[in-house]
Amino acid sequence: MHQEFAKKFIPCVQEIDALVTEIADLVRKLPPDQLLHRAWWILSERLTKIKSEVELKHEDITSLRMVDYIQSIIASVEPDKEQFGEVTDEHWDQLRRKVETLFQRVTHDYHVYKSAKNKIENPNFDFGYEEFTVKACMQWCNVRGNLHQVHKPAYLRDMFLPHSDIFLELFGITSEFFVAETIKIWHSLIFGLGEAINSMKQFQHEAIKAIQMKYGADSKYTLEEMQKLITDVIQEKEWESRQKQMFGQIFELDLFDVQKLTNLPHQLLEELSWSPGQDKEFFADGDMRGWPLRIWPIFKRPFIKLNGRYCCFDYHNLFDHLYRTMQRIVFRLEPNYREKWKLIQQKQSEDLPIQYLKQILPDAIVFQQVYYPIDVNGKMEWGETDGLLIYDDHLFIIECRGGSFTYTSPANDFEAYVNSLKNLVLKPAIQGRRFLNYLLNTKTAPIFDVQRNQIRILNGTDLRKITICTVTLDFFTDLTAQVQHLKKIGVDVGQYPIWAISLNDLRAYADIFDNPLTFLHFVEQRGLAFESDILHESDELDHLGLYLEYNHYSKHAAMLRGDSEMSVNFSGFGQKIDHFFGERLLDPNYPCPLKQKIPTRLLEVINFLADLKRHGRSNISSFLLDFSGETREWVANAIEQELVRQSNMVRSQAISLNGETNLTVFCWTPTNVRYGNKEAEAAFHHAQKVLIANHEEVRLLLELIYDDNNVLQDCWWRWVKRAEILPTELTQLTAEAQQLKQKRLNKAFADRRKIGRNDPCPCGSNKKYKKCCWLKS
Repeated sequence: MHQEFAKKFIPCVQEIDALVTEIADLVRKLPPDQLLHRAWWILSERLTKIKSEVELKHEDITSLRMVDYIQSIIASVEPDKEQFGEVTDEHWDQLRRKVETLFQRVTHDYHVYKSAKNKIENPNFDFGYEEFTVKACMQWCNVRGNLHQVHKPAYLRDMFLPHSDIFLELFGITSEFFVAETIKIWHSLIFGLGEAINSMKQFQHEAIKAIQMKYGADSKYTLEEMQKLITDVIQEKEWESRQKQMFGQIFELDLFDVQKLTNLPHQLLEELSWSPGQDKEFFADGDMRGWPLRIWPIFKRPFIKLNGRYCCFDYHNLFDHLYRTMQRIVFRLEPNYREKWKLIQQKQSEDLPIQYLKQILPDAIVFQQVYYPIDVNGKMEWGETDGLLIYDDHLFIIECRGGSFTYTSPANDFEAYVNSLKNLVLKPAIQGRRFLNYLLNTKTAPIFDVQRNQIRILNGTDLRKITICTVTLDFFTDLTAQVQHLKKIGVDVGQYPIWAISLNDLRAYADIFDNPLTFLHFVEQRGLAFESDILHESDELDHLGLYLEYNHYSKHAAMLRGDSEMSVNFSGFGQKIDHFFGERLLDPNYPCPLKQKIPTRLLEVINFLADLKRHGRSNISSFLLDFSGETREWVANAIEQELVRQSNMVRSQAISLNGETNLTVFCWTPTNVRYGNKEAEAAFHHAQKVLIANHEEVRLLLELIYDDNNVLQDCWWRWVKRAEILPTELTQLTAEAQQLKQKRLNKAFADRRKIGRNDPCPCGSNKKYKKCCWLKS
């Protein structure tokens, strides 16, 4: 099979070359304004029905390419002096078929045949390296839109506001003005068409109403008469400019005309625009001439200049590349600003992740630019970490990178991709591990500020969870989401979990999580996903979607795989997240519905713990959130039933889970007044008995205090540990535990009469009945 595929490689390359030439020759002859206007209308019509990228069909992908790839062709090839007067249906269908075939060949056939050829010809062929090369090329050709629409204004403000001085110097505008004007372009491309159509409907309504008022509502007119009357009304009301504006937006290029939409200076528009045929690199002689695997002109300049009008048809590429585009423009116009840009960028990369994490974890303790002593070959030197964030017993070691991911194509420079990953993921991961080792290898680990003043002493034993979080300003989530597998291409971040994310991911999480404890539980599950060799997710937000759906999603993947050796790649689990941000775009106050299913009584406890500020609360919350859906329902129902039972003035009764979940709950209400030492010790003593009876090492005792209306007022917990039971107490507790087990057996016999030999033993030992109490009964 490989031999046959390898033979097809050269014919495939020749076919792609021919397709590119045919597309370019046809585009030369077509009026570019009509071509892009039509492409945008068709794309807009298709995308208005789509709320998530997983809903995109093959035809939708082609419609996207008819905008961005065709604009790149227009920017790269000289137009014919004599063009067709219009883009006919025949022209359009012919061009669309060629573009569709081109991308099928480039994103599928070419890589299949090339990989087969490489495997046959290269004795050192590395499948892992080849796999990531192909993934990177497919992402290069097809993936657009690296952040949700609703976040694009915030992204612009985050990235550009600190650079106002250089914007004033070079273009005579502040960066605030630049951001505000760019948002106008974005608004027009997202909302402009809908607003124009609504304006037209309103205009028609007002015109007809004016005619009816003047000539009577019951008058009958032919179509020609009605058109004349409307013309008369427009002249009488002086609505000509209003009519012209609507016509220009719907039938001409006003929705895309950057000069009509904004007051951006001419010099800047020139820097951001290509004229037809101006780019000389995309179709320069050499391999892959005009292929989608080269650097597209639209990646370098987002606007196209048509008949003297600067136009923007593609908001995806505008935002995907604008920051780096402006950076290159500034460096070329003012090389001396390079160092200042770098310093500002570094500060942004360190400040913005903390800002969004603090939004999720509002009471966290934060240290930035932390220094610590390290031994290097017997000599003391200073190590540095960008930030530490402590929330309860969870520590985030934050390492940030503001450097740019390579803008070169992976098809001819995959080494640059690997080097970017080493710089933006591997290096910060190594720095994070270095601080982790310092913390864990030192009983008391002092940390220092930039002046080397001690600011705190950390004790690793006080921290239940430690997360190394590497954050980048650039978008390359498709690779970082599977960072644990990058060792196939020489980027080995080690065995300790690394959470590698972009700033855009954090921005999304800040809008989704409203409880810091559920966020911490997600981060714990995200760490377990890193340790899994089964999961191969290509989108960070798919991890969140899987968490919301399955909770322990790495265990779910393991269960699906069973005894096979396959990897598991879930698809579409970010769909609900996309839908939410789509609604939030239309309504900034739209509430986030993205929650796990947690019964009310259990959710009440989780929310109360978040407000409690008591150390150890995240451990308790994670313990409860670890429950399966069935266990969550059982616990919540048991609490509700206990509260109802106590309303009849009866004493509190323990709620205990046995087996995989070691939990004892006591509910206290005003009918059995708590909090006294007597009741507390009785509850603790009961939990000890259950622990001994079940042969456990540790059990959680959770005490919930309610008011007269059964609203939770306080929460206390204690970890009951076998190792802490004194020998003098153990004999008595063992005897009481035996009585408890017998009581359970008696109840089981009374309830079910017959217990199967392979059923769990009702005594709570977590053994089968036949291997536990069956022989004794």
